[in-house]
Amino acid sequence: MKTTYLKAKYQFKQFDVDIPQIGKDDVLLKVKACGFCGHEMILARYAAEDWTPFGHEISGVVEKVGEAVTNLKVGDRVVVETSTFDPCSAAARNGHPELDGLGEPDLINYIGTRDVMGFSEYTAVPAALCVKFDTMSFEEGALIEPFGVAMDLFKTSQVELGDDVLVIGLGAIGLMTLQLVKRAGARHVYAAGTSRSPKKNELALKLGADKVFLTDKEDLKSLKFPRGGVDKILVTAPPSVIPDATHLMNLGGILSFIGIAYGEAAMFTLDSNVVHHKKMQIRASDAVPALYFPLCIDLVESGQIDLKSLISHTFPLENAIEGLKDFIDHPADGVKAVMVQP
Repeated sequence: MKTTYLKAKYQFKQFDVDIPQIGKDDVLLKVKACGFCGHEMILARYAAEDWTPFGHEISGVVEKVGEAVTNLKVGDRVVVETSTFDPCSAAARNGHPELDGLGEPDLINYIGTRDVMGFSEYTAVPAALCVKFDTMSFEEGALIEPFGVAMDLFKTSQVELGDDVLVIGLGAIGLMTLQLVKRAGARHVYAAGTSRSPKKNELALKLGADKVFLTDKEDLKSLKFPRGGVDKILVTAPPSVIPDATHLMNLGGILSFIGIAYGEAAMFTLDSNVVHHKKMQIRASDAVPALYFPLCIDLVESGQIDLKSLISHTFPLENAIEGLKDFIDHPADGVKAVMVQP
């Protein structure tokens, strides 16, 4: 079967390999769709020094089940969580499964445990990471993993009825977050993007933003709002924007963020007096372990959240290299790239 690997800088290569063997707790999935994650863009840009398997935003059909698997059967349509908590861990039994964090031995993980991942014909996945779905398309299913990330950020921010909210960063996760904020009853929803991504900015307005600010044209910390500032800020952009964003917060506001950076890009300095006198909170969201997939699936299948409009590029596995390069080379036209298979 075919599988795809990446390596910096922006190199992709396909290999012919054996169909993965499964363990007693695994299932073999025929991959039907797989999204290209923003973090994989970082890997392809500079972080992957060797050929690296990729693709964790997966939907597919169960082809084979391990002897110990009881929650799935052949033919089930599923999406894949990147990780999940161990129900026997102390954190989970104390009512906080989200505290089975990255690197914890109790975490059940997909990323980093497989030589063949989602940009393939088949992949082996722990059955505990598979969540069944009914009516949505496989392409939509591939976006449930990033939607789960957006949901974690949304819940961390505690948006309330009547809030004025700013979403900074208009990638797929930012656009999903914007929809959740709108559904939650925010009074005004503002978005901050850049002029380099007109398609994303247009989508933000279509999906409910009252206004899109262009941060490469306007100074972020000088933006004006009807109430002076905003009550909640949700950041899906690089963390370096957080210091300027604190100046936009109303008293008692919450700034929540999701995002991974490396080296100096992960570092920033805050004026503690701004945070202190605004009585604000800064909260980190980290969707490890993955949670809220059933809720995300229900919101999509009931028509409350639109994922289809976020898919700007699709291509079959055999054309994945060309499709990915086209997506990378034309950022103005791109939102989300998804590999699809019949």
